[in-house]
Amino acid sequence: MPAPTNYDNEEEGHELRSTHYHHISNNRTILSDLKNRTRSAMTVTVKTAILNNTLSLTATTSPLNSIGVRYTTLLHGNTPDGNKLDNAVNNEIHSPAFNEKGNRTADEDDSFIHPELVDTSASHSRLQANNNNSSDPKSMKDKLSGFKNSKNRWKVGSIIAFVCLACIGAAIYFVIPRQPFISFESRPPSLIRIENNNLIFSARNPTNFSFDAGLDITIDGRPSYLPTRISNFKAIISDLGATNDPIRLATGSIAKSFTASNRNLNPLTLDLHFEYTTKLPSDLVWQTWRKACGNIQESTINGTITRPSVQVLILIEFNVLGMIGTKFDSTQLTNVGCPAELPAGAPSF
Repeated sequence: MPAPTNYDNEEEGHELRSTHYHHISNNRTILSDLKNRTRSAMTVTVKTAILNNTLSLTATTSPLNSIGVRYTTLLHGNTPDGNKLDNAVNNEIHSPAFNEKGNRTADEDDSFIHPELVDTSASHSRLQANNNNSSDPKSMKDKLSGFKNSKNRWKVGSIIAFVCLACIGAAIYFVIPRQPFISFESRPPSLIRIENNNLIFSARNPTNFSFDAGLDITIDGRPSYLPTRISNFKAIISDLGATNDPIRLATGSIAKSFTASNRNLNPLTLDLHFEYTTKLPSDLVWQTWRKACGNIQESTINGTITRPSVQVLILIEFNVLGMIGTKFDSTQLTNVGCPAELPAGAPSF
């Protein structure tokens, strides 16, 4: 057996035999790796014969916790300190405690062999508490339950918002009024004659005619779900038969606002004032209305009234409470009798 190696430098030998300490952080991954290395190292036969001045390897490390040390292997042969360390490791490997080690967990194993290395500091306790809380099934279940509850709250909130919007939309649909229109259901619009109509037909310059009359018209407000408030109601009568373009002849209005029923038809009567002025008695519009408004008795032949009829356009415009802008509706009337009558003997021109 070769003699122990002599070191030229006492400091070199001391350095090789010395133990190096390394501070271990509280990183759980590093601790687990070191513990696995410890188990593997302790299964290796520590004692190896030194042959032909080869290096002896004494693999030994100490299980570590949050505070621990790692011993370096001894190189360059046996030394008295190395032999002592080898004997201590052999005794520990063959001890009953080491044989029972296989049935222990990593944490139990460390505390059994080296109880003095167990860290009981407050920081270590907090670390273990945090780790236990992070891996606790109950904690995970609580987090999952909280996530589900949050998701359910979003679903419930979305449903409530949708229902509210639907209710608002339905309310708007039923509350907003619809535009009324001229109805022919009960009776068509008609021009009516009134007493004391102030009739004038003049062929002098300026050539003109004027008279008062009435308009019977029916408004249908049933498209609305609620009664409709109407204001600024106005009717305009234009001639359509004399020329290609409508010629405005009469206007009428209702001064006060009124409510149109949404259940029944709404008959209205407006006062109209006809007025037309031209330069010559030969004007086609003036001639048409002069003949249409002639005396009925004089224009009756064999019991048939021969005076001609007229064709008019009725345009109504009004405002509805709850609707923007002025609303319009119109209709045409054909074969309409003149709502005025000239006295007998009036010149025909």
